[in-house]
Amino acid sequence: MTSDITVPFQLSANPFLGPGGVDRDIIQHCIHCGFCTTSCPTFAIMGNEMDSPRGRIYLMRLVVDGEMEASETVIKHLDRCLDCRACESACPSGVSYGKLIGAARAGLEKVRKRSLGERILRRFLFRWLLPNRPLLNFAAALTRLYQSTILGALVRWLGLIPQKLVCLEPMLPEAPEVGAMMPLPPEVPAVGEERHRVAFFGGCLQSALFGDVNRAAVRTLAANGVRVIFPREQTCCGALQAHAGDRETARELARRNLEAIDPDAFDAIVLAVSGCGAMLHEYAELLEDDPAFSERARRFSEKAMDATVFLSRIGVRKASHPEPQRVAYHHPCHLFHAMKVRSEPLDVLGSVENAKIVPLRESDWCCGSAGSYNLTQTELSMKLLDRKMGHVRDSGAPVLCTGNPGCQIQIGFGAREREMDLRVVHPLVLLDEAYRAEGFYDGAALP
Repeated sequence: MTSDITVPFQLSANPFLGPGGVDRDIIQHCIHCGFCTTSCPTFAIMGNEMDSPRGRIYLMRLVVDGEMEASETVIKHLDRCLDCRACESACPSGVSYGKLIGAARAGLEKVRKRSLGERILRRFLFRWLLPNRPLLNFAAALTRLYQSTILGALVRWLGLIPQKLVCLEPMLPEAPEVGAMMPLPPEVPAVGEERHRVAFFGGCLQSALFGDVNRAAVRTLAANGVRVIFPREQTCCGALQAHAGDRETARELARRNLEAIDPDAFDAIVLAVSGCGAMLHEYAELLEDDPAFSERARRFSEKAMDATVFLSRIGVRKASHPEPQRVAYHHPCHLFHAMKVRSEPLDVLGSVENAKIVPLRESDWCCGSAGSYNLTQTELSMKLLDRKMGHVRDSGAPVLCTGNPGCQIQIGFGAREREMDLRVVHPLVLLDEAYRAEGFYDGAALP
């Protein structure tokens, strides 16, 4: 193992202290046992102690205690963290590493040197584009036009796209047809007897690029006796903002969602995108010091859950897929490690009676997507993807299921790059196809 800590002679104002800063009490829980290193993807690849959770916690302690500046070295190693939370699952002391890295990244934004262009881009993405569904859908429609016409080749030929983005372009998923981007109906009744009433959280990128998944989720919920309400005023969950250190924008988006969705009016708040789900679970923590929203945020977080969890709890109707399926399942990091959802997605897949689930080695290891990680740390992301795709190939499964759009995009890209005949799909899409084949929706007005 190697280390490259550098300690300057003069220390400036400490960005890790103050309201919402890095909690030294959490740091104290770390006993430096090293269990986290065996579960950390970046440490497995790099072998550098400072690129392990234990090493990053040590760096945070040095900065919190004023023994080290929040230098470029600290920024580099904390930026390399996937925030996959696998270390939390492995930690015998229960260290809340996610709280530490979230607070540290917010602190680093106070001292990070960003160009004017970078600051404008972050503001546009985090505060204008992602929370604005019409604008986001417009951007997705432009992407489809770019991908499906001569426009893409023309733009590249004219050199209008920076070279780095040209290199990353193959990672883009195929944008859906415009019809798939349309909002869900305000309300979808249960098919048959109504047993439950839920609010559905669509997510921003999920709604724009994976609207088919949301529709499949709503239909499968309805087929299991659930009335689904889609609150119109909901917005981006704030996950990408929080992970990038812009926690104030994340708090503002959380408040808007709390105003849009009354947790007391529903049996649950369900969604089909695990990254958003983990963020909704953290609203209670994010707004714990906000007297106007803290109690509502607590109730909201308690009722927020993945759609597979809700279906597993109420009991899923079984059905057979029109074609027998051999399926490998990849656990999204925030579903598996942050939300501790382990068996429920497999229970839902098990309700597709002719689907055989085949083992996938390291199924709970990060694929390298990690929000925007594949854009900001592309080299490391591709190494993690290579490791993941090797296991997918070894599984021999022609279908891979996973519950997060980032994972779908990343693994789908990995399959195209390796010319693998692999279908990457959300578990609820398979269940929806089985329900369709058996006529569960016949006569029902569903999206």
